[in-house]
Amino acid sequence: MSIVGRWPTVIGYWGTRVQSSQEVAQTMRAFLDDLEAIDPDWALPWVNTKQRSRGTADLSVDGLVRIFEHSRSGEMGYSDTPGPGYSISLSPEDGTARAIIAWVGGVETSAPNSVQVALPTEKDVPSELRRLLDPGIGDSIMKVIVEHWEPDRARWSIGDYRKLQNRSKGEVEVGWETYFHSGITLDRSKLPRSAAIEELPAGTLIRLGDKPMEVAAADIVAVRAALGYPV
Repeated sequence: MSIVGRWPTVIGYWGTRVQSSQEVAQTMRAFLDDLEAIDPDWALPWVNTKQRSRGTADLSVDGLVRIFEHSRSGEMGYSDTPGPGYSISLSPEDGTARAIIAWVGGVETSAPNSVQVALPTEKDVPSELRRLLDPGIGDSIMKVIVEHWEPDRARWSIGDYRKLQNRSKGEVEVGWETYFHSGITLDRSKLPRSAAIEELPAGTLIRLGDKPMEVAAADIVAVRAALGYPV
């Protein structure tokens, strides 16, 4: 299996939501605070945007406003965005493959708005950071993404799970954890026995067992069937 196939990420997606740089900065700062409360090793000080060299930066609300204003819609892949849109990428000083990446506050055209937390891979994670792959950490990250960014859908997944899904645009991507807003139909009778369902304030969270990196392919496919997608 490739490293990419085993690289875990937690990501939330949503459609058009035009916001000011101040609104996005306030949400991002609260989100970062909660990530750091989950584990202090999610305090990632290095920032990289297309108009700023990689390096430490002021990540206060005012500092984030300045960063976002330097990454307006032309930076983001929103090629015909009439409104604002902002991007940021945060990473650690030690080079470990973990990151916080956001494309937010804009009109959905070529890509949706999204916030992603990239976890270290099994191969490159040092022993002192292996806890970041624990299910409790992953579940907490998922829930702070849902709480602060209110996505239409979100998932904790690896590339191997994504390869099992020939998704059409707009379909929920299934992972170890899968979240979708309450307007999506779910046939619970088709869920695998490993599935645990948790109702959150604005949607549903499905968790497939307690080993995020070892979900059975059949269970991923079964959740797709429960969502009414072709399998």
